[in-house]
Amino acid sequence: MATTKLLTGEQYLIQTVDKRLALTTHRLIQQRHPLSWRSNKAVKLEDIAAWEVKPTGSQLYLGLSMAMALLVYFNESFFLLSGFFIALFFMTRSQKVHVLTAQGESMVLPLDVEQRHINSLIDMVRQAQQNRLDKLGLQKPVYNQAKAAVQAEPSAMAAA
Repeated sequence: MATTKLLTGEQYLIQTVDKRLALTTHRLIQQRHPLSWRSNKAVKLEDIAAWEVKPTGSQLYLGLSMAMALLVYFNESFFLLSGFFIALFFMTRSQKVHVLTAQGESMVLPLDVEQRHINSLIDMVRQAQQNRLDKLGLQKPVYNQAKAAVQAEPSAMAAA
């Protein structure tokens, strides 16, 4: 795994065994697979505004279920396959932690852990965030969903 260069005065606090997630005194760093085209993603602790724990499933199963549902028009046996893929979608769902910033960006943590371990991870990052904010003399940013939607809307219009 490629290592992320640390900022001046930054130290590692904790790192997962597979080194995909690291908490430092300044940032929460998500390291990608070395063959991935995407680079490492990092969020400064003072920018973290909220956490969401969402269940996510494989979109492939959902797409296959919809395709099989459309094929019911030709043969009724595709109904069973559609039900099978929708059942797989719900059975393979796992909880993922989404870190939200005040700017409306989000980072999905690559974790498949139990709820009690997610809570301890969130508590650990909150404590490191509070220490960082106290050191900088800042207040915790506030995540406003309406504000994030309004900011995302002009960028979508500019792309069109």
